[in-house]
Order: sequence, then structure tokens, then C-alpha cells
Amino acid sequence: MGRGRKLRLRPIRTDDAESLVQMGLRSTPNDLRLRFFSPVRPAVGHLTSLLTEFDRERHIAMAAYDPAAADGEDGILGVVRLILSREAPEGEFAIMVRSDQAGHGLGHRLMEEMLGWARERGLKRVRAEIMFENKRMLRLARAFGGVVQPQTQDFRTVQVTIELEGEPHRPTSRARKA
Repeated sequence: MGRGRKLRLRPIRTDDAESLVQMGLRSTPNDLRLRFFSPVRPAVGHLTSLLTEFDRERHIAMAAYDPAAADGEDGILGVVRLILSREAPEGEFAIMVRSDQAGHGLGHRLMEEMLGWARERGLKRVRAEIMFENKRMLRLARAFGGVVQPQTQDFRTVQVTIELEGEPHRPTSRARKA
């Protein structure tokens, strides 16, 4: 990982609301808008409940943290989610990296982890809805073989699909810079 840090993943817990708020406070308003599709004010409430209280049979959510940081002083650095479909062998994913951690390969590692979970569960594909202007996330998804298609009439969002059948996709070297 960038800067020689070794990071770990742990499941998102129901008591992570304040940690997620802190992650939001250390992210730019634009990065939050790109992830949640509208302006978000980081505060414990409805959104943090949605992010911490979910069906753990169908929803995998992990937080990246630095185990070497004293008393969790760095907090959550990034989050990756995979929601398994009830109808088909596919899932929907989302990734957010705290703004001050962007550009060091964390998004790339979170994508690798999520794709590993999907393959372990026999999924054929994963999808994400991404704002068209979220160039970093689109670049990351494309580096892993993601195919982008317009999602809405106004082209505000796109659907990215990553097919998982066959050999795992080896990301391009550009992906590490995402």
C-alpha cells in the first residue's frame, strides 16, 4: 500500500456510525456527493443506520483501517460493499476511499477484495451505479474490465458491469494509480 502502510479490513459493525461520520468529515463534500449521488452532511442518523444495520446474509461491508495507528486515530480509511442479488448470481458493489487517502492504491485493493468475495460466492457479474462525473471510480472499474453503459435519460449516472466468468481479470498497471 502507498507510503509503506499495511492496512487491514474488518466487517462494518453496528457501532461504526461515529467512525463513518468521521470518515465523512475527512472527505470532501464533492467526494461524498459522488458516492451518495447528492450532497451529504456527515452526521449520525438515517444514512449511518443504513450503512451499519443491514442484512448480513446478503450484504458484505468491510472497513479498511491502519492497525498500527494508535487507538484507531486514523479511523476508517475506506469502505467496500457487496450486496448479493436474490434473483441472480450477481451483486451490486460500492467503494469509497476517504479523500485524504485517495491516490495511494486503496481503492484498487478494495476492488480486488470485493471481486474475490464475488468469485468465492459464484457470482457471474458485479454491477455498480456510478455518477458519470466520477472519473476516478470509472477509471478503476474499467481497469478491472468494467463495461460502462448509460443508466438514465439525463446520463447523470452510468451502470458499470464487471463479468466474473472465466479467468480473473488482471488490472492494467494504470489501475494502481486510481
